[in-house]
Formats: sequence, C-alpha cells, structure tokens
Amino acid sequence: MVVGGGLAGLAAAFRLSAAGRTVTVLERDDSVGGRARSTDIAGVPADLGFQSIFTAYPETSRFLDEIGLRERDLIPFARGAVLHDGIGWQQVQLGARSLQRFRAFTRGDVARLARLAAEVGASSSASLLVSDLQDQTIEEHLRRRGFSGGAIEGFFRPLFGVITLDRDLQSDAGYFRFLMRMLVRGSAAIPVEGHGMIAQWAAAGVRQRGGVVRTGTEVVRLSMGPDGRAEGVVLSDGGVVRGRTVIVAADAVRSRALLGEHDPATASALDLRAAGVTTLIYALARSFHRGRTIVLNAAPGGGRPRVDLVAQESNLTRPEQEAPHVLLAASVHEEGDEPDVGALEGEMARTAGRWHPGYDWGRHARLADVVVHRHAQFRVPPGVRRHLPGSRTAIGNVVLAGDVTHHPSIEGAVASGRAAADIVSELIP
Repeated sequence: MVVGGGLAGLAAAFRLSAAGRTVTVLERDDSVGGRARSTDIAGVPADLGFQSIFTAYPETSRFLDEIGLRERDLIPFARGAVLHDGIGWQQVQLGARSLQRFRAFTRGDVARLARLAAEVGASSSASLLVSDLQDQTIEEHLRRRGFSGGAIEGFFRPLFGVITLDRDLQSDAGYFRFLMRMLVRGSAAIPVEGHGMIAQWAAAGVRQRGGVVRTGTEVVRLSMGPDGRAEGVVLSDGGVVRGRTVIVAADAVRSRALLGEHDPATASALDLRAAGVTTLIYALARSFHRGRTIVLNAAPGGGRPRVDLVAQESNLTRPEQEAPHVLLAASVHEEGDEPDVGALEGEMARTAGRWHPGYDWGRHARLADVVVHRHAQFRVPPGVRRHLPGSRTAIGNVVLAGDVTHHPSIEGAVASGRAAADIVSELIP
C-alpha cells in the first residue's frame, strides 16, 4: 500500500507493480501528481505551479522511459534563460561566448564558471551530493571561488534563487553543484501535456498491471497491530484499508502526522523549514513573449510581493496556437505566509509594464487560476541534508518515501520512491 499519489508514491507503486506485486495507492486530492499536476485552459495544458525536469536527472530519466514517456514527449526550454535586471533584457547561456556578452560577468567570472562547469560535469551526481561542500552555503562557495558581486547578484541569485526557492543563496553548496551538473549535462524541459502527464501515465501503468489508484481518499492514521506493526491505514470516513506493508509518500507535514505517534524520531526529522510558492496562471489573448524560454526577474532588492519567474508554457506545448496563450507567474515566499493575491496581481501588471511597455496587460491578460503551494519545497541550508530521515522507519513494515529522504527536487522524489519499493521487496520476498 502507498499513501500519497505524488511522484514519489507513483514511482514506488509503478516499480512494485512492474515486479508483479499488487499495489493500492491512496491519494487525498482528486487527482494524482502532487505538485506535478496540470489543468486545461481552453484546450491548452497548464501546470499547477511552474517547474521543469532536468533531462540529466538519472533516476527520473529511467522512470520516464519505464512509464513510456519518451524523449520526444519532453519539450526543452532554450538553453540558458532570459533575465531582466530592471534596466533591460539579457539572454545568458553557460557557453563562454554568451557569458562574455553578459554585463554582470567579468572575464575572470567567465573563466571561473568554465572551471566550475568542467568540475561538476566530470563528477558523478552521487559524489556531488555527499561532498563536504554541503557544509557551505551557495553564496559562501561562490565567493570563495572568486566570483564577483555582479556575477552573484546578476546571474546566480536570480537563477538559483528560483531553482532552490531561496534568493538568499543559503542552500548548501553540494546541492548547488549537483544542480549545476544538471544544467551542464542536459536541459530543462516540460512534458508536452504538462507535468501532470507523468503522473497520469504512471498511474495508468499501475492500473494496467492490476494495481488500484484511489483519489479523493484521505488517510488519517496508521492502523497498528498488537505486535507494533502496521496492519493498514484508517481513512477519514472511518474505513480501514489493510496491507502487508505501508509506504508513506505524503508531503512532509502529513507524513509527520502519520508517523508521529509510532516513530517520533523520524517524525521530528521531517520538521523541515520550507518555502512556499504562489503561481498566477493567465490566459492571454496576445502572446507576451516569444520563444521557449524562462524569464527571470534579476532586478535587485527583495521586497514583496515579487514576481520571480515568468514562463509562457504554451510556447512549448502549443507553439502554433494563436490564443489563448498560457503564462505562469511564480512568486516565492515563506512557508507560513498567506499570499496577498490581489497585491501579487498588481505587481505582475507592473512587472509586465516594465518588461514590455507596449503590451496592454489589462486588455490581453485574464487571470485563469491561482495555485498556492504553502510547502512547495523544503530548504537545505548547510548540514540539513546530513540529518534527513532515511527510507526505513522504526515500524518494521512501514517505509518512508518523498524528496525529504533525498533532496528537494523531482529527482529526489522519484529516487525515493524507487528506494522505498526496493525495501518493500526485501521485506516481502
């Protein structure tokens, strides 16, 4: 049994069902996917919150291949990104020629970034994640390597501030170097039907192999036997679903609640500080920007509300469609903050005016949806990843899955699901 139908739970369920085991997935929401869900706006897919897949993710690439989602189904963003620094536009890629034209970089910065890219590109993902550099922050690491303040503020902060949901660059440097390797060795991409395509195909694969995927089913606690092992789970309607093993693959908050009474040590390790993200989803009557690109807000200052990233996803998924064009505007905030959607809408309108003065935002943009992820991604300041809970719990037949056992990314979620499935296979040969 798997509690949670996000990518971690689906990766676990798919691996077990592919091995011939009968699996039941219980998902609280009305659809699977967790953060990796999509909706439809007038025939155009729109992700419920911006994210992307790095094609160099090893476990994720293997998982996508197994569920039948091929390379042709992934649409890559253009290499690099477009940044607006409050003055004007710049497009930047990791190549030396592009960086030499990027006004935030000195010649020394170009050489330093080339050395960094060569280092991480030649290292394995595993070695980067476990290195002692996880005891430094990203900003400390960059300054120790000699990067100028301009490079840090104009390039690393807007780019990795969005990837890690931490503009202060206080995430650990080992994780940063892992992410740098993903940029060096591959590209960022989205599935042609949005990220929900991954979850839907994985769930279909589980069902095709005899498994059950139940949505709208909330698990409230574990059902424990007299021997201290789980006999199943109790649902919010009082029903009980029995199983020989339980994989807890819910978000950190719900996993902590399920495990707290029976494994307080693991539950306390899940008490992680997180970042929240609010995404405004717009349907545009006229295209806002061209190309398969991500637009980053590189303007100095950290006031709120702030639009951190804009992506016109329909440029990738429906490039030939005249309208509507689907645009996502993402704003990062603290986990406990209650976003002021009206203020964020106003800031997006002002940002659009600065970025594209000739565009009549009030006329062409219609807010189609607002998605708030209060616990979008846990933060990894130095030392945190050393103390993340493992997949095994103190309950003999309960296994934990989720990016919180690895690192905060799609890759971490998928890898955790596969690890949990392997442990279940050991428990029940």
